[in-house]
Amino acid sequence: MLNKSIVAALLSTVFISTSIYADVTKTSVDLGYKFYTNSTEDDNPGVFNQPFVKLNHLGIADWGTYFANVKLENPAELAENQKNQDGKTTLKSLMILENKIGESNFNFWTQNFVSASETLVEDNLYFGFTHNAKIKALSLNYGVGFNYTFGNFSPTSEKFNDLSGYAVVLNAKYPFELLGLKHSFSLNYEAQIDRDKAHQELFSYDSYGHQIITTLQTLLTDSIYTKLHLTHYDSWGAQYNDGIEYGVSIGYQF
Repeated sequence: MLNKSIVAALLSTVFISTSIYADVTKTSVDLGYKFYTNSTEDDNPGVFNQPFVKLNHLGIADWGTYFANVKLENPAELAENQKNQDGKTTLKSLMILENKIGESNFNFWTQNFVSASETLVEDNLYFGFTHNAKIKALSLNYGVGFNYTFGNFSPTSEKFNDLSGYAVVLNAKYPFELLGLKHSFSLNYEAQIDRDKAHQELFSYDSYGHQIITTLQTLLTDSIYTKLHLTHYDSWGAQYNDGIEYGVSIGYQF
């Protein structure tokens, strides 16, 4: 089982955000399944097709925005891994805070991502600056900052805890209507650059790594939506070699 203190820390990372005052809040839950291409599985023995559940929370205020989620992958070890054994359960937590700098479109940016399973814990903390822009209906958010990482891999008892290069993010969102339904297409690019060599050795990473997530969301009602996602990984998470993930989910916003 996951360490109880890790679970508590991950949950508090998300729900502490509810204590921050916001003018607008949105909370939703997604139920889905993700898959990997055959070549991705061949190159990355740790990945396997699996279900997931994700809780999301967004807050918008006059001082800025915050976003947080908790994602439970392969709950109750429902799916089997590539060795036809019970696949591990992984709990992931993301928190993003962006504080406006005066009346400008720049923000102080803090982002923390934690991934924890029975064998591996990885925490990436970014701190830097982001900028918001809009081109007609297209919304853009991009930024750069320092990356602080700590983690451990229990089979080898190896650990890392230090600054580890830089982080770059780009988020784009484009809403549109088609066939009488409201859709939105989003792209998220996140990269780590010039990682510390000890960081690389612990997780079998290269100096550079990224994830590129493309998502198509379709509103079926005011509260119910579907999502299709396609993700490319390069030296990232369980995909220490490059790979493709795709999946589908249904969500409810309340």
